[in-house]
Amino acid sequence: MPRIDLHIHTIFSDGTYTPEEAVFQAKKLGLVAISITDHDSVAGLGSALVAGKSLGIEIVPGVEMSTDVGKDEIHILGYFPNWKKEDFLRQLEKFQAARANRNQKLLKKLDDLGMRVDYREVRKLAPHGVISRLHIARLMVEKGYVRSIRDAFEQWLNPGKPAYVRKMKVPPSKIIELLLKAEAIPVLAHPFLSRRDDLIADLVKAGLKGIEVYHGAHNPQVVAHYQRI
Repeated sequence: MPRIDLHIHTIFSDGTYTPEEAVFQAKKLGLVAISITDHDSVAGLGSALVAGKSLGIEIVPGVEMSTDVGKDEIHILGYFPNWKKEDFLRQLEKFQAARANRNQKLLKKLDDLGMRVDYREVRKLAPHGVISRLHIARLMVEKGYVRSIRDAFEQWLNPGKPAYVRKMKVPPSKIIELLLKAEAIPVLAHPFLSRRDDLIADLVKAGLKGIEVYHGAHNPQVVAHYQRI
């Protein structure tokens, strides 16, 4: 059976590969199609599409956007957006600006908690694109504040933890609306991580078209659960 991966991040958000390298790795692994879904960014799509054409890998243009609902995070993937549409790009810029402001507040919280992480150090880990909590977590490990990236999130950076800063207030339905206006297919990302199945019916009413059933955080029982939904 042909294998695909429709949730890949690059250096334009919190991935470690350039778009071209991601496509090359997909080729090495025998994948026939991948989607580049960077956080709040479509900056890597052009080069990924060129690399995909060269290597014979189908590239599904994508993006990942997120918001808070109560104490939980909801992530929504958008596949096949009109990623050159000016209005869509302006909306992404707003999300990027809000993310940058949020990161500054998060770093201030860490500093107040005795963990000094300088913004310039974080930027060095993400010179090409969006800074995420993953970049900050990597520096926390490097500086010896935590043992692992997982510890950084579970002890400090996840919702409800001391250094967490809420995202820009945007209902998930508005993100779905934004993606639909960009001609994208909205899909709920890794639902087991947010554990908000109670929202799915309303998200479908808002225009949600699918659920990411297969994900690294989903064991076979979770996969079966979301297949039934």
